[in-house]
Amino acid sequence: MKVCLAQLAVTPSKKENLSKIMSVFDGLEAGTKLVVFPEYSMGFPKEGLSRRYVEENSEKLQGSFVGHVASLSREKGVAVLLPIFEEGPGRVYNTAVVIARGKVLGGYRKMRLFDAFGYRESNVFGTGSELVLFRLGTMSFGTVICYDIRFPELVKKQAMAGADVILVPSAWYRGQMKEEQWQTLLMCRAHEDTSYVVGVGNANEAFIGRSMVVSPSGVKALDLGGGESIGYYDLDPRVVSDARRKLPVLKQSAEEAPACRVLGRGL
Repeated sequence: MKVCLAQLAVTPSKKENLSKIMSVFDGLEAGTKLVVFPEYSMGFPKEGLSRRYVEENSEKLQGSFVGHVASLSREKGVAVLLPIFEEGPGRVYNTAVVIARGKVLGGYRKMRLFDAFGYRESNVFGTGSELVLFRLGTMSFGTVICYDIRFPELVKKQAMAGADVILVPSAWYRGQMKEEQWQTLLMCRAHEDTSYVVGVGNANEAFIGRSMVVSPSGVKALDLGGGESIGYYDLDPRVVSDARRKLPVLKQSAEEAPACRVLGRGL
């Protein structure tokens, strides 16, 4: 299954970003089945996200931004994972919308908001409450968003529920050792859950880009580096089944964990 990683350099303008998204569809390689866009695809201002900015740019899943992409999805016969600022009841959500051949199936609202390294994403977005899976052809897909990847239980639960591939749209901020952390986390989640992990990074100057595909054995198979770029990779369900046969960690994870016994106070 050929997946397109659309590593876009998002601007502050929602209109400009929609044009960038539409241009990706214009140049899609033959045989592409899934297109994944980065977190904050609607926009990112130079001064950083604010609650006012996301509220002004937010739309419902049935809005025109998603509608334009859904039309292209139908025209090209592909599925799409599109992160948006979703207008919800009382709050805006950081949501990855799943579109399949023009039909909006629903979305995943980011559950672990980026309240770390001096940022407070919870001041901007509401918190999601459930994981989602969707199926394309013979493969099942789960998704988390950016900071979610630091929480192994989120990915493990999706893999245990049948996900062969975990999609990770991201806007991973630059900073000391941040690129190393991003790569390590994607590789760990892939290996410990014997699943493909597809991370698609925002190439805005505030973020690292570094979209990549990691195989179910935890090895990098594609790395787009920094800057705006489009990449493709063929996901093979046989690679997933072979990895899970050789390393049955998901079956073993289903076994009940023993209780933790406290040995004492120590020194």
